Amino acid sequence: MKKHAQLVTLTLIAAASILFGMVLASGVKLTPASLADAVMQPASLRQSPEPATASSSSSSRIGYPSFADIVERVNPAVVSIISTELVDPNKSQQNFHGPFEFFFGPGGQGGRKPGNQEPRREDSGGSGFIISEDGYILTNNHVIEGADKIRVNLEGDDNDYKAEVVGADPGTDLALIKITSERKLPMIPMGDSDGLRVGEWVIAVGNPYYYEHTVTVGVVSAKGRKLGELSKDPSLDEFIQTDAAINFGNSGGPLLNVSGEVIGVNSAISSVGQGIGFAVPINTAKAILSQLKATGHVQRGYLGIRLRNVNTDLKDAFGLKDTKGALVEDVEKGLPGDRAGLRPGDVIVGVDGKNVNSMDELVKIISSREPGSRVKLNVLREGRPAVLTARLEDRGQYLNAKRGPQEEDEEENSEQGGERRLGITVDNLNQDARRQLDLDEGITGVVVTDVSQASDAFEQGFTRGQIVTSVNRVPVSSLAEYRREMAKVRPGAKVLFRIYDPRGGGNWRFVVVKNEE
Repeated sequence: MKKHAQLVTLTLIAAASILFGMVLASGVKLTPASLADAVMQPASLRQSPEPATASSSSSSRIGYPSFADIVERVNPAVVSIISTELVDPNKSQQNFHGPFEFFFGPGGQGGRKPGNQEPRREDSGGSGFIISEDGYILTNNHVIEGADKIRVNLEGDDNDYKAEVVGADPGTDLALIKITSERKLPMIPMGDSDGLRVGEWVIAVGNPYYYEHTVTVGVVSAKGRKLGELSKDPSLDEFIQTDAAINFGNSGGPLLNVSGEVIGVNSAISSVGQGIGFAVPINTAKAILSQLKATGHVQRGYLGIRLRNVNTDLKDAFGLKDTKGALVEDVEKGLPGDRAGLRPGDVIVGVDGKNVNSMDELVKIISSREPGSRVKLNVLREGRPAVLTARLEDRGQYLNAKRGPQEEDEEENSEQGGERRLGITVDNLNQDARRQLDLDEGITGVVVTDVSQASDAFEQGFTRGQIVTSVNRVPVSSLAEYRREMAKVRPGAKVLFRIYDPRGGGNWRFVVVKNEE
């Protein structure tokens, strides 16, 4: 019996030794595998627990989303916008002394009087995005405001598209422009900015500092932000705030959700903080697009009153039951609110039977109504309800939204012996010009004496002192021959020039210029 017990003991010891050796050799973890994996992985990559059901076959993995597919899809519809404004040089004279000043005159104006100079061009860049296949583009008003010429560039397209302004709304800083193309253009669908939540991922695409199609990501930091004095109509402000990087040149580009839909138009950045950018909600744009297309501007209803929200102190001071409504602080004489009988101290709690909970809500309702329409205002006056009827007027008339008339400069006549076409002024190549330009006798043509900075010729590299030797492959050796060939060019057609530039040792090149006359 004793031997039998010893045998059993030895067997158990041997089995335990074998089991312990297997544990050491295989590195088996005593911590449960699921818990160990969760501890070692970053929080963003940890596996979600499976529901305790027999039908569960896989678990979802939470992590940072990839935006590459979204960006690849929307990039073709994001455009670069170059706005050109002509500035009166007489308001800011600059002295320039070029190498050909003796021949061409001071300031590069071919001997023109200093007080009668051609406007100087200033280019600025921005972004936009295509919203329809036929070429409608949404951007910011400040991107195109005051522009004399607007050019649009598409991704992977060498063409320079000329854009026309369809409509603009300074109050919301939105503008609608259009380009014409022979093909259907890619477009980005518009989402619903009202359903946007703080903390959601967003993607900004644009052309900051001319770095085209730059992509940045972040989250929605806040909604309904007001920019105060930075806005032309602060009461309409309801900006989306985001920490997706927005810089100069991003203006007008899309702010996208993770479904690839536009939920905002990037518009502004904070000058005092980093990671604080603002976008106009896309629902604001959707509400005015039809007016911009139809009339070129937006008309909004207007009461002519100043409002504020009702807080707890005001509620108690006016003997109100709650803080709902908009308190009237001031009423402008002669405007709809005054004619309707509104007084300071009235609390507007409804419009046409619809409850109003805040000042912003009231402004949005009234602004959405057409000028000339009538609205019934539900008012609390000294705690007693009243109903007033107001006939709305146009908000834009009282907020300085309309630009004043612009003076047009008188068109200058060409100089004696010169010819201005396509923004180019040329003259005969006489001996004085040859000496100044150090030209070989074998070079024949007409000399460029001036180039308009507002012309396509300027953009294509035409400068004073160059020699035009042929027009549409026909040699020209005099002003008369140049005029003869230019007379054959139809409006909108392209002209092929061969020019010789005496600077830098002399070089030849072909230049194509569009006749926009």
